[in-house]
Amino acid sequence: MRIEIHSFNGIHFDLDVERSETIKEVGQKIRSKVNYPISQQSLTYECDKLEDDNKTLSYYKIKDGASLRLWIAGEWKITVELMNDLVINLQINPNYSIGHIKFAIENKTQIPTEIQRLFLNGKELEGFVADTGIQDGSILALCVFAKTKQTAHSVLVCCAKIEIFVNISGRKIVVGTKEDDLIKEVKLQIRVMEELRFHKQRLMFNGTELEDDKRLCDYGIVDGSVIDMIEKPYNKGELISVTVESGRGSRIIFKVYDHCNALELKLALQHSLKVAFRQQRLLFGGRQLDNYKTLLENNVKDGDVIKLYECMCGC
Repeated sequence: MRIEIHSFNGIHFDLDVERSETIKEVGQKIRSKVNYPISQQSLTYECDKLEDDNKTLSYYKIKDGASLRLWIAGEWKITVELMNDLVINLQINPNYSIGHIKFAIENKTQIPTEIQRLFLNGKELEGFVADTGIQDGSILALCVFAKTKQTAHSVLVCCAKIEIFVNISGRKIVVGTKEDDLIKEVKLQIRVMEELRFHKQRLMFNGTELEDDKRLCDYGIVDGSVIDMIEKPYNKGELISVTVESGRGSRIIFKVYDHCNALELKLALQHSLKVAFRQQRLLFGGRQLDNYKTLLENNVKDGDVIKLYECMCGC
């Protein structure tokens, strides 16, 4: 039979195999095609990692015409510098595309991927990490391009529209933002800058606690405003066991705190299954989990099963 191999760098090729062949034997055939050592290869099929090299294709229910993803082991640390002096540290895999990096930046800063432009040594980055010259320890520059209401042309946004001050225990930090940003988006920036978890932050302005789903302009917050942040007592929550079941029926058990949010669970799945978090859809009780709500808020309890579906478009 014939299967498709989708390589991390955009190379796709067909492989003639037998259902009785082991994953190790398939790896040897892949090496003859692209020369990646077997020890560095990782294959996934329908969100599931093919863990055991001695198991056959038949064991994993891989049939004629199936598409497998090929990943190469390794993890790098890079730095992304933003125009408003915000610096982000990211851990990436050399398998990633530039799109994966942009998704990670959006997760940390709420800057939409479609207006991000990444540069290395003055050259704009496109395609796959392996083809761009990015290495472990590289420093990338992020510029933000947005369309204004007055014109259809793209313009470079070199700094945030407003700057507000956040008072943390008598120490002020500057946060670049916009008046129509949500309070939870400001909290995410504080999390990046101060490594202070989202759910530990309590923001106050003129004696009023700010609600996550309201905007800065709803509270009259403008350029130069000072917001006070009160740190909530640390509470990990209760340690629970949840099972994540892929669309193909395989299961992975995670030990997590119920104060962990769905997005953090997706990032753990991304690391385990090599499926980008933006392509994951987690369903529980027939409803999709809200990324920013905790498992407790999503009514997930110890022993519950969460369904994982992969959306290839990343919408």
